[in-house]
Amino acid sequence: MRVLLASDGSPDAMQAAEWVAASGLLEGASAVVLSVVTPPGVPLLPVPIAARLDEDAWSAAEETRAALGANGIAAEVRVAQGDAREEIMRMAEAWDADLVVVGSRGLGRAEGFFLGTVSLAVVRHCTRPVLVVKGRTRTLSSAIVALDGSEHALNALRFFARWPKHANLTVHMVGVVEPLPFPRTAPSMIRAELQAAVATAEGDRRKALEQALAAARPALPAVKITETVTSGDPAGELVRIANDNAVDLVVLGARGLGAVQRLLLGSVSEAVLRDASCAVLIATRPHP
Repeated sequence: MRVLLASDGSPDAMQAAEWVAASGLLEGASAVVLSVVTPPGVPLLPVPIAARLDEDAWSAAEETRAALGANGIAAEVRVAQGDAREEIMRMAEAWDADLVVVGSRGLGRAEGFFLGTVSLAVVRHCTRPVLVVKGRTRTLSSAIVALDGSEHALNALRFFARWPKHANLTVHMVGVVEPLPFPRTAPSMIRAELQAAVATAEGDRRKALEQALAAARPALPAVKITETVTSGDPAGELVRIANDNAVDLVVLGARGLGAVQRLLLGSVSEAVLRDASCAVLIATRPHP
């Protein structure tokens, strides 16, 4: 596993480093701490100021490396110059990272960009799996894997299956049946038939999700697994179950095909990122 940790020396970035260290994710992994110098929009930046920015970037990266070292984890340090969003994604490709780790900024929908512009851009457009760290630092003992029967969700499960895991890890496999819209203007004479058809379709969807969860179980042979199929708003249900079980991580698949789309994530992934109080892994198609 090749893990790239983006760090600007902020409390969020330090918390992200401490989280991955405590989680056991970096056991046997190669780690690089990346800090990016983003000069202000001044054509000719005075040399002393440029040197200070560079010094601050190295200091942030070294501080993060020290936090990892305190947990027995060795890491390289690299510093780049340019737009932080672009440099993180460029480094992820150039170094062939398996995972990019970023900290979160903001606490919810009341904050304009809940992840900060850098983290949000990386999560939306990076072609590698991205772990957004939220919540307190702790050993990874419980996780939710969201499954909807799609290849996106299976890719996320397969990627998570590669992570080092503690023997006491509990994984909650969750599928959510989204209620089908019922036409309010339907004539009363066919309303009962429509209701029956909707109920049948939702029942079929529930059975398909139950089968998908059962088929996914062998991917995680060495952990305790629970399976839950529920109904409602997918993002809301995932957040509710995460809160009810005090999980440490929610695992989701990314949707979308690339940067030409406005979002790489999809509404469910973005809503979970916004509202979950724990870390969230957005796993794209695994890189060979």
